[in-house]
Amino acid sequence: MNEDTKDGAIETIKEILISVLIVAIIFGGLYAYSGVWPPIVVIESGSMQHGNDSHIGTIDTGDIVVVKKVYSPDDIQTYIEGRLHGYKTYGNYGDVIIYDYNGNSIIHRAIAYLQWASNHWTIRGLDMHHLPNWIHVDSSLLTIYNVSAKPNDMIMIHLDKLNHKVVGDEGFITMGDHNLEEFGPSAYDQNGADGYLPICPKLVNFNMIEGVARGELPWFGAIKLYLTGTNTNQIPPSTNLWLAVSLITIIAGSFLVDYAIEHREEIIEKILRRKNDDSD
Repeated sequence: MNEDTKDGAIETIKEILISVLIVAIIFGGLYAYSGVWPPIVVIESGSMQHGNDSHIGTIDTGDIVVVKKVYSPDDIQTYIEGRLHGYKTYGNYGDVIIYDYNGNSIIHRAIAYLQWASNHWTIRGLDMHHLPNWIHVDSSLLTIYNVSAKPNDMIMIHLDKLNHKVVGDEGFITMGDHNLEEFGPSAYDQNGADGYLPICPKLVNFNMIEGVARGELPWFGAIKLYLTGTNTNQIPPSTNLWLAVSLITIIAGSFLVDYAIEHREEIIEKILRRKNDDSD
């Protein structure tokens, strides 16, 4: 091996080690923040989309979000609690949770937290004697009105169909933001009525919860979906566009950085010469 080849091999090894170190620092920092492993999740379906295209600030197919550990159900604000206090994430009220059911990770919004009280359901965060005008509760139905900009848009949770011996004594009612538009007002995960198959036929209890969604890296998760052939037909067109633009920018930027480092003395000399010419 000649000297030039040896130097080139050493330089390549250095670059690989630096790249590995950067990735390790990034994932180490994410893990320190999230408290769970893996600390990120790729969104594989359109159940949380607001419309059919990709938007910054909402959860779309091909996005990546951080999974933040929670330590009790009280660490999660529901849609009802968020609307009462003005707390929003990803374009709507309340927290978005990631939970496990039968080995599948599901990412949906926590709508309400129900607790069985001997012979009826109670709803965390609500004073039953002073209900806001956008919510109605009776023994059979919890109705949340005006959940979007569409007139008369609502969520209807059938309390009389939630047998506590089957669904559990307490837990979250969950729902994808896009499910409301796609399946109607009773499209929450625990409802199997009206031809809608329940995603999770029990209340989401604390032991099922992997964490809450935080942050958003748009578009880049689509790379995994294409490599694995997962729901590629659900990736929004604008995601493909902005992913391509981002990758081209990153690749071009890396070449420019390498060029600048390799020709730094020449570049500095040109800048100094231009300054001298301007001063003259």
